[in-house]
Amino acid sequence: MVTPEESPYKVIILVVSIVVLITGSALAVRFDERRLDEERLERAWPPPSRDNAVIGLALLGAPIVGLFAVWFHFFRTRSRALWPPWKWSPVGFALGLAWVTAIMIANALVVLTLAWALDLPMD
Repeated sequence: MVTPEESPYKVIILVVSIVVLITGSALAVRFDERRLDEERLERAWPPPSRDNAVIGLALLGAPIVGLFAVWFHFFRTRSRALWPPWKWSPVGFALGLAWVTAIMIANALVVLTLAWALDLPMD
């Protein structure tokens, strides 16, 4: 049962989680775009579309849905075509998955640390 004293802290934790996920996603994609060569950069999203996908999906759907845009960025910029499947890049798939995992781990660490600092139950 949630006591009235705990509910504001839970809202703070949710907001912090959303901020960490969106910021981590945007930083990962922008960091990668700076390192891409010209051919791969042509397959990346234009900046307004990139921001809409990374930030908009997280705000419209759920914060975790925005991580799909991070995975798709790495998959799309490393693959030569979306169809047929033999032109897909396993490296892009793995890089996207690694970045999504890193963002989720960072989010879990921040949220758990904040919950511990606020002395909230971890169940």
